[in-house]
Amino acid sequence: MMKSFRYFVILSLSILFSLSAIAGGNKNNEQSLDRIIAVVNNSVITQSELDQAILRIKKQLVANNTTIPNLQSLQKKVLDQLITKKVQLDLATQMGIHASSQDIDKAIAIIAASNHLTVDRLYQEVNRQGLTKAEYRSEIQDEYIIHKVEQQAIGHQLAISPEEVNDFMRSSAWQALSAKEYHLEDILITLPESPSLKQIQAARLHAENILKKLHTGTSFSEMAFSDSGSDKALQGGDLGWRKLPEIPSAFANRLIEMKVNDIAGPIQTPNGFHIIHVAGIRDAAMLGNETAQRNKVRELLYERKFEEALQSWLTKVRSEAFVNIVQEG
Repeated sequence: MMKSFRYFVILSLSILFSLSAIAGGNKNNEQSLDRIIAVVNNSVITQSELDQAILRIKKQLVANNTTIPNLQSLQKKVLDQLITKKVQLDLATQMGIHASSQDIDKAIAIIAASNHLTVDRLYQEVNRQGLTKAEYRSEIQDEYIIHKVEQQAIGHQLAISPEEVNDFMRSSAWQALSAKEYHLEDILITLPESPSLKQIQAARLHAENILKKLHTGTSFSEMAFSDSGSDKALQGGDLGWRKLPEIPSAFANRLIEMKVNDIAGPIQTPNGFHIIHVAGIRDAAMLGNETAQRNKVRELLYERKFEEALQSWLTKVRSEAFVNIVQEG
């Protein structure tokens, strides 16, 4: 399986450095701890879960020097993320997917090694941030299970042919940009699975209005947080550093003409309209001989294809789930 634990580690590293005091919670708000905020299939989201998740995101935003949006917007984004997580975990139950204690041990060992830490030192670090060992293992368990659900639902359908590798390595983008890595930020104005012409026009107009605000100096990360429909919205749309084959194909050719701090869009894809920001460009490590390059390109193209399929799949499973957001009386 090409993505294997490498993809899981990428997903999970943020738990070590972004999660913060769950245990501290909102102890002064005990009367609301058991209030149900949303029903998702056979699961519920409580006020305490929402409060804890909001606390984590606030501390992450502060750590990244990002302005914290208004509480209503923050609650909406965080609740949406929790609903998606519940939908995926519910699917895992239906599919008979679970994580054993040994699975979690292995995953944590990989995360620790990736951070040049021993497992004991990793537990000490997360404890310093306010998480108990049991709470951290529970978070890793959820990430592990969600990864397996996504792999089973999407991964087995994807393949990269030798012709795709050949075509990519002959492309003008690869010839011009293969020695670079790009720090990208993305805003996605989502479209439903089978959008009407009216929905497409409305999404395009929304994206164009966002682009105008960005060109007048509005913070990209703040706009991503408030308006983006991607799973990176709570990180300000940050896609991190990527090599060219990892970058969505709709963006790759645009990068040829872009410099640091340039913004491009709206770029239409099956998922919606994207606006991208080049936050940084740096020299990339050489991939070695031709065989090594082909193998690496194949792996990164797979990851690109997986990410492109993931957003469509999440939109589909969310639309099929029973979700009832409970209004406070």
